[in-house]
Amino acid sequence: MAELSLSQEFGKLVRDKRMALKISQEEFAYRCGVHRTYMTHIERGSKMPSIEVVGKIARGLGVEISTLFIELEKRGVTVDRTTDAPTQKFA
Repeated sequence: MAELSLSQEFGKLVRDKRMALKISQEEFAYRCGVHRTYMTHIERGSKMPSIEVVGKIARGLGVEISTLFIELEKRGVTVDRTTDAPTQKFA
């Protein structure tokens, strides 16, 4: 099975938590203050929300933002880090 991207893993986590609350995607989007179609993109993993929207999602789920990131780590989600130094210097 192919490894999921970070946005796909995040979307799956949001969907799993929403479904555990037994609320529709439309109701959840309303609770979060985001458009239903945008929530669809988030849950599918085709869009990665800003940290502001992650905060809205956390509130809609009734959890802290950190809970979402901790749960991603528990699921084994990692982010590749670039170790190269920046190539451009600013004056």
